[in-house]
Amino acid sequence: MTSAIPQLCFTLAAPYGAWGAASQPSATTAWKATELDPPKSAIVGLLAAALGVERSGLASLAASVRVAVRTGLRPERDLRPDYHTISRARRPADRDRWSRFEELRPALSGRDTSGSLLSTREYWSCGLWSVAVAAAAAEGDTLLERMAAALRTPRWPLYAGRKACTLGLPPDPECLDAPGPVAALAAYRWPWERHAALMPVLAPLVALKRERAEVETLAWDPDYPGSPSSGESGVTASDGGWVVRRVWRRDQPDPLPLPGGRIQQRFQERTELRSAFPSRATETGDT
Repeated sequence: MTSAIPQLCFTLAAPYGAWGAASQPSATTAWKATELDPPKSAIVGLLAAALGVERSGLASLAASVRVAVRTGLRPERDLRPDYHTISRARRPADRDRWSRFEELRPALSGRDTSGSLLSTREYWSCGLWSVAVAAAAAEGDTLLERMAAALRTPRWPLYAGRKACTLGLPPDPECLDAPGPVAALAAYRWPWERHAALMPVLAPLVALKRERAEVETLAWDPDYPGSPSSGESGVTASDGGWVVRRVWRRDQPDPLPLPGGRIQQRFQERTELRSAFPSRATETGDT
């Protein structure tokens, strides 16, 4: 039986958003796709924004936490992607620092005739998740408490993937002790279960969840303490009634510092495990 582990749980809900997916831009076009399951990079980015951590610190923050995500309402992909035209930015010669206006000056003045970059961006609508976070280091209790406080009063705005996509509900963080992510997320519950007074406001969301009758799922880092085992290495494994699927995602933040203080967003591959969320998790706990 696993001993209780300190964990931070919070709500992640948005009426509209986009989780970045690997895309293949060409010289003149860029297709910015979205996934329907929140990647670890999005969770880490949300926590970093709340804490006020710069992009250069994302790799360190990602290495210090383990995440698990319970999906209550999987969003639906918007069938009409958003179309953009973007003026090409040109770095001023022999300059270490420059403004965005100076980058765009050639395009705005008409001296640059190479044309604009055409961009198509995918979005999704109506997603609901609850997230559990465990610390990788022994001093994790302090880190979890700091993150909880930051989610209540974030340093920078929080959004669902892109800045235009605000959260639909406050994160409502809570630090609790549980044997693992399943028990923690089951104890944390959904917003209308946590706050009965919100039921009239959230009634449409509850009705949509009931109407879809989707099987809730859990996705987690393989080394999340107290998590269900993945069994032998492979695509699918069975573990005490759990059917676990192994997924590879390129969503481990690894930002690359560039000359002049700029940061290139870069991501490394990581393994994620997925399974159906047990319907009687509050009674059975973790395996």
